[in-house]
Amino acid sequence: MLRRIWRLHFWVGLFAAPVLVVLACSGLVILYSQPLDAWTNRHLLVVEPGPQAVPLDAQVATAKLHVGATDTLEAVTPPDGPNSSTRVDFSAATVPGYPQAETNVIQVFVDPYTGAYLGQRDQLSGLVGWANQLHRMFGNDGPHVALPSLGHLINPSAYPESTIPVGIGNLWMELTATWILVLLASGVYLWWPRAIEAAKPLLKVRWRSGGRIRWRDVHALTGVVIAVILAGYVLSGMTWTRYWGENWRAVTATVTPSTEIDAPSTPAKLGDYDRLGRRIAWAATDDPIYASAPGGTVAQLSYADIDRIATDEHMVPGYSIFPPSDSTKDGTTTYGSYTVVNRWPQRVSEQRTLYLNQFTGATIANATAAQDGALTRLTSFGIAMHMGNQMGWLTRISATVACLGVLLSALTGLLMWWKRRPSGRSGLPGPTSPATRANTPKRAMSTVAVVAVALGLLFPAFGISLIVVLVAEAIIAARRDHASRVTSTTTSRSVDPSPE
Repeated sequence: MLRRIWRLHFWVGLFAAPVLVVLACSGLVILYSQPLDAWTNRHLLVVEPGPQAVPLDAQVATAKLHVGATDTLEAVTPPDGPNSSTRVDFSAATVPGYPQAETNVIQVFVDPYTGAYLGQRDQLSGLVGWANQLHRMFGNDGPHVALPSLGHLINPSAYPESTIPVGIGNLWMELTATWILVLLASGVYLWWPRAIEAAKPLLKVRWRSGGRIRWRDVHALTGVVIAVILAGYVLSGMTWTRYWGENWRAVTATVTPSTEIDAPSTPAKLGDYDRLGRRIAWAATDDPIYASAPGGTVAQLSYADIDRIATDEHMVPGYSIFPPSDSTKDGTTTYGSYTVVNRWPQRVSEQRTLYLNQFTGATIANATAAQDGALTRLTSFGIAMHMGNQMGWLTRISATVACLGVLLSALTGLLMWWKRRPSGRSGLPGPTSPATRANTPKRAMSTVAVVAVALGLLFPAFGISLIVVLVAEAIIAARRDHASRVTSTTTSRSVDPSPE
């Protein structure tokens, strides 16, 4: 059993290691995106404080002058500190949205004290933008496949679409993430103390032994230390995948539904404003945009008015203001609301969306995590931990350790293979012998089979890939046995049975 698990660990590692390295490197960049962004784009983000700020609406007007006439204003983010610029987000009319792609955002920066235009950028550009694209394997950009929607089966009225369009890159990420769980489990099994390896240290590195033994100890110790943390990151990251994550969202909404807010709403949802550069909290994606009842006047409040209200409501600095979107049907106009969301990533306690009447500024709804169901709050907690925000520097340090541990594990695994391989050969593990397979305990094989079936049912993409792997291995084994029989028969016929 030990040999068969070791062979599984090797081949899964060979498959998953490149993705793990990409995730670790891009994850480190994302983890420290704020200081990196401030360093690489200081001319856009940092300003000198002045005696008085220019009205926010004048800043928005300046930003509009520097984008295309057909570009749509999406959000206004007032400065989050005295040295910060104002950011105004636009989307180009020619940029495809979901499900064709993750819509890019044009970010225009304005000095709040002078009103001067500082410059602009595409959110998906630069070091941080590229790290985000790599970390999500380019999300829904590129080819798509339509997969069955579990939400539609559970609640067709809430999830009218019977299929979910899933980007190939996103599906590949989901598949690899599940195999990473297999990699971690098999690694812990190999490390686990057993009688036949009594001399093997558990939490110690034999530095003086050198060679493969030293790298094996470093590899095993690093893997065991980060296994639980990495499993947590994999599982929390799965909730973002386009297929499994959306199905999980439907399950959480059904099993532990959130408290509904009794207020008229528009056809739009908060998830319509989700962009790579301005993420909406996972739990709030399906929340509706509430409607504004016209007051004594039909004059829309200014961004400055909404900014003052958001400040008085103690929204976390760095919040974004979404302009109201009105819709007309059968001659009747439904007025949208100003929507103010706290900056993401965020702690669960900071998850908050404020809906304000666009004419009066009155609060229509104040949505927080306290209104979410238990599974939804648990998922939001895992996401906040994943992003290194929930417990401040403690989770950021643990995430850094996990990323560096992944890189060290990949390096030591490579060194172990290099030291072990026979001269002039690849050193890749071959199939186990018939005798070894026959001596594998049936109870152990049954346990592995049960675990594999459970994972396959929980993660369908993994289940399908596992079937493909088993079928491919069976075909290879059959061809190998056939070739062996042919060789044996040919050899026996070439020998003269009655020499004279």
